[in-house]
This record gives sequence, structure tokens and C-alpha cells, in this order.
Amino acid sequence: MQMSADIEFYVRRERQERQLAERARDTDGRHVHLELARCYAQLIADADDKRHDPA
Repeated sequence: MQMSADIEFYVRRERQERQLAERARDTDGRHVHLELARCYAQLIADADDKRHDPA
């Protein structure tokens, strides 16, 4: 499966945010990184839905 540059970017950023969350020293920082990872995951899902949309 070939991904667009946008999706590759979103995947890379989601992974980075999850890694940063794991290394965060405080709860607030961890939550911010996890929220950003969630947003990137949603962008990936939305892009994937558009690729499979027959319209």
C-alpha cells in the first residue's frame, strides 16, 4: 500500500507524539502529547476513509 506524503507525515508525527508521551515527566505533558497523537490518528483515519470513498 502506497501512502501519500500527508499520511506518511501524520503516521510519523503520531508515533513521535506517543514516544514523547512515554518520556514526559509530568501528567499534563503526557496528556498533551497523547491528545496530539489522537489528533494525528484521526487525520490518518479521515484520509484513509477518503481514499476508500467511492464518490
